[in-house]
Amino acid sequence: MKFWSGTPFHMSKSLANQGHEVVHIGPLSAPSLPLYKAYSRLCRTFRRRGLSPFQAGPVVAQYAADAVRKIRAVSADIVFAPAGSTFAWSVPDGVPLVYASDATFRLIEDYHPNYRNLSRSARKTSERLERDTITRADLILYPSQWAAESAVRDYGADPARVHVVPWGANLKEAPGRDSVLGCRKPGPCRMLLIGVNWKEKGADTAIEILAELNDRGVKAELVICGCSPPEPVTRDGLTIIPYLDKNDPAQRSRLEQLYRDADFFLLPTRADCFPIVLCEAAAHGVPSVARATGGVPYAVREGATGVLVPSNASKSDYAGVIAEIFANPNTLARLRQSSRDAYETQLNWQAWGRRVSDLMQAL
Repeated sequence: MKFWSGTPFHMSKSLANQGHEVVHIGPLSAPSLPLYKAYSRLCRTFRRRGLSPFQAGPVVAQYAADAVRKIRAVSADIVFAPAGSTFAWSVPDGVPLVYASDATFRLIEDYHPNYRNLSRSARKTSERLERDTITRADLILYPSQWAAESAVRDYGADPARVHVVPWGANLKEAPGRDSVLGCRKPGPCRMLLIGVNWKEKGADTAIEILAELNDRGVKAELVICGCSPPEPVTRDGLTIIPYLDKNDPAQRSRLEQLYRDADFFLLPTRADCFPIVLCEAAAHGVPSVARATGGVPYAVREGATGVLVPSNASKSDYAGVIAEIFANPNTLARLRQSSRDAYETQLNWQAWGRRVSDLMQAL
């Protein structure tokens, strides 16, 4: 449930709901993985360029061997491999491969925090695995045009095999339309940020935006949920909730209440491929204000599910956008409705499952 924010779980469930028999062959076995994890931690400790343990040669070989054995054992008609470049390249001939990812290695190298400061060997291996998997795949799925274009441009993928299918909100149960579009309680401008990495999700910038709004005379509040600051921070109108567990009914209820109270979902992220949390905001009828970076412009539909600000935007730019919309209740109400509309028509796993099922039938 936690891997990739639970996205493979929701993909599997969606495909099963379309009538496919889904057999899970993971987790794959790689006996050498703990050794390489320890080595990777050691490299980080001494701030040396490191090897991603999952891309280490022996680990990749063991993953591939285990995957081939399990695929043959279940006599699979199709192999569906989300984020599976470590093994998908080895899928036996004659078995159609569907590869799903949110980016290519070329895009996230030195961009995403998990892929910075890699050793030359790690980069070379990651690049080879990406290329071999894209070459082997019969169907390649991305949630954004940003990623799809890279597969064709950087890895020579056949455009006919590459498809953009937006992802959905990773919710156990979607809130009712009436419950999220009802009148929100009056009061200050309420902003919500949810993320697990304080720095990367731009939490510091969000706090600056909060201060800027209050300095402009726009009474505002900000809730940051899912992470903690490296140093204690206090600010009028700021609430920090380090963690809420969606699997706990009481904590999930509190999270849903945060969405119901919010006027805006704020995400001044530094690097993102396709933030699922933006789909979840749309499900709750909360328009997003987010930095236009990576795949974010394909999760936030300008003027429909929110507003994109340039990647070099200042706190003043964010505050200006938020203040202008908040001052116009009709505009805000329209964005709430169109956000929910986008969730119901596109940003949900049922829509994803129907589209992917149709594409898979052709295989």
